[in-house]
Amino acid sequence: MPRLAAWSLVESRSEDFGGGASASSSACHHGAHLRCSQESGRPEVAAYRSLAMRMKCQVPRRRGACGSALLTATSAILLAGASCSAFAHFGQSASSGSSSQALRGARALGAETPGIGFQTASQRTSRVTRRVWDTAWMSDPVVSCVGWSVVAFSLLIIRVATAAGEDDTETPTSYLQAPEPSQGSPIVCVGDSLTRGNLSADWVGALRGQLAKGLGQEDPAVVLNAGVNMHCSKNIQERLCEVIACRPSHVTVLVGTNDLKAELSPVEGFLYRYFGKLPEVPTLETYEQTLREIRETLVAAGAQVALVSPPVLGEVLNSKANQRAAQFADAVRRVAEEGGDSCAYLPLFERTAAALPAQGGKDYCGVQFFTLLCTLCIDMHLLRRDLADIQRERNLGVTVDLVHLGPSAASMLADMVADFVRSARVTSELPCLELSAAAPQVELAALAAAV
Repeated sequence: MPRLAAWSLVESRSEDFGGGASASSSACHHGAHLRCSQESGRPEVAAYRSLAMRMKCQVPRRRGACGSALLTATSAILLAGASCSAFAHFGQSASSGSSSQALRGARALGAETPGIGFQTASQRTSRVTRRVWDTAWMSDPVVSCVGWSVVAFSLLIIRVATAAGEDDTETPTSYLQAPEPSQGSPIVCVGDSLTRGNLSADWVGALRGQLAKGLGQEDPAVVLNAGVNMHCSKNIQERLCEVIACRPSHVTVLVGTNDLKAELSPVEGFLYRYFGKLPEVPTLETYEQTLREIRETLVAAGAQVALVSPPVLGEVLNSKANQRAAQFADAVRRVAEEGGDSCAYLPLFERTAAALPAQGGKDYCGVQFFTLLCTLCIDMHLLRRDLADIQRERNLGVTVDLVHLGPSAASMLADMVADFVRSARVTSELPCLELSAAAPQVELAALAAAV
């Protein structure tokens, strides 16, 4: 083969592999050596051709691994670092094997080719090894299966989170769009996924069943579900206009679990801020202030408001998460007490904390919660399994995945809200009597006689 043709082959193969200045400069160095060795050039041409062909073979693998790299990165984020350790193990194994093979090839090339020093071959081997490490472990079948599985679970969760549920005919949007809306004022339950009910036990549906007979009226009470998954307190404040447009008689507000999770975890804080389009990551202070503004808006609209404290996070009573959850519950109580007679406090945190075991239990962990949530979506929406059985298999007593309510906790909340609605209805139907601290006994007797 002519010397010029041999040089062109090496240069074109080097550009195909690296496409950068390092590969080109290395080829120029060895091409100059090739021109200086006319008599013994044919073994060198064969060696360079073999090296160039090996380098070219890496290009399709690199391009074909782009999708696997993207899936692997997604998996690492969703698993909060757990997958990274496993993937790094595969990467080290592939890197070790690739390094040994490339080193042996470099030594052989240095021995067969006069004038090529071992140092230059090592530098070239280092560049080849880095590119092999970037592609070999990503094309591993085990890693691909894990990556695809995580992505499939993520798509399932997104599908469940955005899917239309069975109760979507009883939402503020459907109520306002109805051609003949109900004559009475509805009861609106505002909240996040705990209220939405398609990732946990549906306490709003249980409340609707309890109030199905109506509260002494001809028509049954209309209960609207205004829960939206992944919403924080700021998101709920932004959609109060739709709630007020329904002219509700009673509004329950259960929000704060996502605010609490966002404050405890930087990763979850970023996710809630990004997907919720929040100006900042929620904190206890911003949560209390937002909740106070929500209460004032609803009370000004003429609704009886019940503020519900967020339930336990995880099932270890003295954990860091539940200690912070207790402070969120105290904030809800303060805001409710400031609302006077138009606002009530429903102690869901206290009730769920009392149901936790004194010892043992599972603490909240983001990675474990994600795993339980994935399998929960399969059990609930694909296998149609009973939540009580799922909760029993997981050895959980209050939640089904360390966050969302189980059947007993949902029934407990439905009972509290039903009692709130009944007591508020009775109070509103009593004659308007102004109470004064001077004659409480007389006025209480008048109230009893009126009842």
